[in-house]
Order: sequence, then C-alpha cells, then structure tokens
Amino acid sequence: MGTTVIEVLRRFLPDFLRGRPALNRAQGRAIWAITHCRTAVMGGHLDACEQGCTREFHFHSCNHRSCPQCGREHTAEWVARELDRRVGTPYFMVPFTLPKELRGLFFSDAAKEIYDVLFAAAAAALAKTLANPRWLGAVTSGHTAILHTWNQRQHFHPHLHCIVPGAGLDAYGRVVTVKNANFLVPQPVLRRAFRAAFRERLAAVEAAHGPLDMDPCVWEKDWGVHLQAFGDGTRAIQYLGAYVCRGPIGDSRIIGMDNGQVSFRWKDRAKGGAPRVESISGVEFVARYLRHVLPKGMRAVRQYGFCHPAAKEKRERIAFLTGRPLLIGAAALPPPKPERPPKTCPCCGGQLLLVRKIEAPWAAARERKRARARLPPVPKCRHPTS
Repeated sequence: MGTTVIEVLRRFLPDFLRGRPALNRAQGRAIWAITHCRTAVMGGHLDACEQGCTREFHFHSCNHRSCPQCGREHTAEWVARELDRRVGTPYFMVPFTLPKELRGLFFSDAAKEIYDVLFAAAAAALAKTLANPRWLGAVTSGHTAILHTWNQRQHFHPHLHCIVPGAGLDAYGRVVTVKNANFLVPQPVLRRAFRAAFRERLAAVEAAHGPLDMDPCVWEKDWGVHLQAFGDGTRAIQYLGAYVCRGPIGDSRIIGMDNGQVSFRWKDRAKGGAPRVESISGVEFVARYLRHVLPKGMRAVRQYGFCHPAAKEKRERIAFLTGRPLLIGAAALPPPKPERPPKTCPCCGGQLLLVRKIEAPWAAARERKRARARLPPVPKCRHPTS
C-alpha cells in the first residue's frame, strides 16, 4: 500500500507547528483529531472469538470532517439518500465561483458570515432567475448546494456546486418543467443576479463587522457561473458525493514523500485535464490542507426549496407528476442500513464477539460533567437565627 494522506499529515505536523503558525480554534481541533484518530486517546473495543484463541483490539475513529481516514460510510449514505429524492426531470450542475479578489474575506473575523453570504447569494440568484416566466417560471424551485474550498493543487478556491432539478411549482401550484433538457437559464443573467445578491448581503456583513478589505473593481468583473446538463442527476450526485465527507485530496493521488518533500498528482484543467505531478515541502502540504478547515458549526451541504428535507410533500408531488413512482406504506420507508458481515477468527473460523468497550478518558470526563449539570441544585441550608 502506498503513502496515505494521514501518514503525510502526521509526519509533518510537528515541523509545521514548530514554526508557530497562526491557527484558529477550528484548525486546532482538526489537528487534534487528525493526530489522535484511531489511537488509544480515542478509546476502543476488544473482540475475542468464542474459543478464546484470538483477541483483537480496535481503536475508535475521530469522525472529524477534516480527517482523511473518516467519512466514507457517511458519503455512501448521502449518495443513496440524494438518489432516492430525485424528481423525474432533467438535472443541471451550476458552479458558483467567486473572483480571487474576494478570497481574503474567508480568513477574516467574519469568515463564517462570508460563507453564509456565498450560500445565500447563490440561492437567491437561482430562485430569482428560475422564477422568471420567460424560462422556467417556478415560484418554488429547489437545489442542493455543496461547498468546495480547494482546487486540484489544494490552493484555496471557494466555490459552490449546485445540483438543480429543472422543475418547480408556479404561482398557482402547478408543476412546471424545463422545455429543453440542455437549457435551464441564460448564464449572463444568472451571473449578474449572483453578483448583485452577493454584494447586497456583503453590505450587511460590513455594517455588523466594519469595512472589509477588498478591491472595489471586483464588482465590474464577470463572475464565474456556469451551467451544465447532467441527465437525470445520477452522475452529478455520485461525482459530488465523493467530496461531501472527504478532504481536499485522497490517498490515490499521493505518490510518496522523501527528503521532506511530498509528491502528488493533479489535473491541469486549463490543459483539458492533463495529468501533472507536483512536489512541495511537507510543511507546505500541511499548510495547504489546513486552509480548508471550515469554521465550527458550518454546514458544507445545504438544501433549498422543495429539495429541503422539510419540503417532502412538495417534492413528492413534483416527483409523481414528472413520472417517478410514488411509494406509500411500507414501500416508502427508507431501506435498512446493510449490516456489516460478522468478524471471524483467523484460527478457528468462529465469530468474533465484543468483549469489552474502553471509553476514551476525555469522553468519560465529559459525561461526568454533563451528569453533574443535569443534577438539581443543592438547596442552601438555612440556620435559624437566635
């Protein structure tokens, strides 16, 4: 097996921290999780076979969204859930990219608010444009937005990928669909709407946090908004699902590390996806990786309109009237999660059973603190006065 991302991070994190970099709280939590994932600090459990000839101890995972060795199961669950929620119309991929002059805003004190502005501006631009009767005319539309903050070389490049079904409800509650499977709305109109919506919402952030450092010429540029037809949406969901719960680079792209250098593969989009190899220092690799740690409490995947989980009735109505079958009763229940195959003993072939679970020390202390917080306050003793 080749070099993995977790091995590279753990190898060069001490050298990176020796330089005393300026880290925020979210990056500090990510470093702690990456360093201690699947170690004794996280606790674990002991398995043994029925005959007593094999005993295996497994450490627990951190389940941090920035950890490169966690999240695979969550990705598969997200893809299956989104595929089940599709409607029977053509789907489109709509990436929203900000100009490079605005990237510095994501490292300010208002970083979380800037991310929220990006989501809100893209949602407002799509809703306004799709509501135009010249094109779709859907007063109620829907889409799913997935945040990416990296490019192929792990540089900071914030953008949204929106999966947009070509359907919605008009002002009278009737289902409307796109007339052409390859056309949703004009790109120039959507670009102008996105730029105007972002500028309007950014003004509210400046009113709360003070003036932000940015080039005013950015409002005169053409912003990066593109549209691409994706058939019934299956390929778009599967493609983006690989990045929902994963980091900016996977193990398959790491070539190796030698003499303090890390080599990895990347695709040159300007040259038609031509394969390239880049070698950088291990400290620089860690620095690029940590730039993509999101603020605490940030949701990187958001649903809007009839794609929101709370809009199930509207979504099912649109799906039924666009040709997808409507399941009722037991058939409408989500399929049960597939059970993991039982572990077997390599010696006798018997089943490995859970013998003991060892909780992490910090988790036990946290539970004791929560238990004390749930206890009723002790009344003060009042002594009678003489």
